Amino acid sequence: MARNKRVKRPRADIVNELKEQIELLTHACHAFDKGLQPIGKHIALSLRKLLHHHRQSKALLEQLGLRSKRHLDTAGDLNPRNLLTDNPLCVNRLGANNNQYLPTCAVGGSPIPARWLPFEKWWNNKVIKDDKGRFFNRRELVLHVADTDGGAHVDPELDEQYMDLSRNNSLGWIIGDGEAGKPFPPPTMACIRQIAHEVLETLKVKAKDVVTINYEPINENAK
Repeated sequence: MARNKRVKRPRADIVNELKEQIELLTHACHAFDKGLQPIGKHIALSLRKLLHHHRQSKALLEQLGLRSKRHLDTAGDLNPRNLLTDNPLCVNRLGANNNQYLPTCAVGGSPIPARWLPFEKWWNNKVIKDDKGRFFNRRELVLHVADTDGGAHVDPELDEQYMDLSRNNSLGWIIGDGEAGKPFPPPTMACIRQIAHEVLETLKVKAKDVVTINYEPINENAK
């Protein structure tokens, strides 16, 4: 069967798509901030559309010449001398019945000084170290969630390292004493939310001539 002819989109059409994708991402982030953590899967899918550029997957920001801009980094570099697990995208929140990871944007920001990085370094810089010394970067986190764990697909099998992070508490945080200790819930959705925060804050600065972004995170301390 002959393939139908494909025609190039005008730039204005792609710009309008960016506006719509940012609107969807912003609404998803606000829903997450109000307590709907599973929507992190939709956030990951939006990030994939904006950022992932490989073979037939054409990143929306790449099509508009925006992906190569410097991106806001709120995680810094992992400390190679730290023998513990590390996850600077998030903070630990302790509650009577609700221990959880929160994206740092939910508590007013990180103590780590923010900086601007070239896209490839930002996308591929290590941002998590687990209890076996295994690492994740932003790209891996976004694609695991978007491609296999409920974003666009629900795969019958998951990458072992990602399975440990998202199901088996490979960051090792347990609250309580002895047999009563409970592991923290997975950090993956909070990490995805913080990556989305970095992207939206980046676009507020780097894409202001293309699109207006009305976005502010909801601060948990102000609730």
